[in-house]
Amino acid sequence: MTMNAAAAIIPGTGYIYLAPADTAKPVTITDPLAPGSPWVNLGHTSRDNMPEFTRGGDSPTTLGSWQNSKLRQTSPDVEYGLTFQSIQADATSLQLYFGAGPEAMQADGSIRIPVQPVPQIKALLMILVDGSHYVPLWHPRVSLLGSDAVSLDAENWFSLPIAGTFLASNLIGGAIGEWATALGAGS
Repeated sequence: MTMNAAAAIIPGTGYIYLAPADTAKPVTITDPLAPGSPWVNLGHTSRDNMPEFTRGGDSPTTLGSWQNSKLRQTSPDVEYGLTFQSIQADATSLQLYFGAGPEAMQADGSIRIPVQPVPQIKALLMILVDGSHYVPLWHPRVSLLGSDAVSLDAENWFSLPIAGTFLASNLIGGAIGEWATALGAGS
């Protein structure tokens, strides 16, 4: 492996885009602010509580035999996901937080909060940006729902904590997503 300074990324800026579930990844992204249709920018998210990728589930177990104490390691059941804080109190963020589908939209622009939340399944594209370099992270099926209580602070943004679980997609042979290598100037 060679050293590639352009592939060392500090995600000082980033964007989260949503599209209908199983939307194909953009063929070419030349501008992180415009990945193309049908991707829609989620809007502002917290800089103080940056998005975080999660990993949970089993750890591998090493199995041995009488002749070889470390003969094989099991493949664990692992769940990957993402958490972020939306700081826009708009229809999209409120629907995601409360697990409210399109039918929850009211004529006056408010959201009717369901008794039983239903995770919203969307395609998600996150683009990490470092100057003129960027890294697209694409997941065709993500189950999104509010993940924690909303707390208010008179000196900070109102934020809606949302968690996503990456789901398998037939679009990519049962995988949960694809992360690109660094793109942009000089790469």
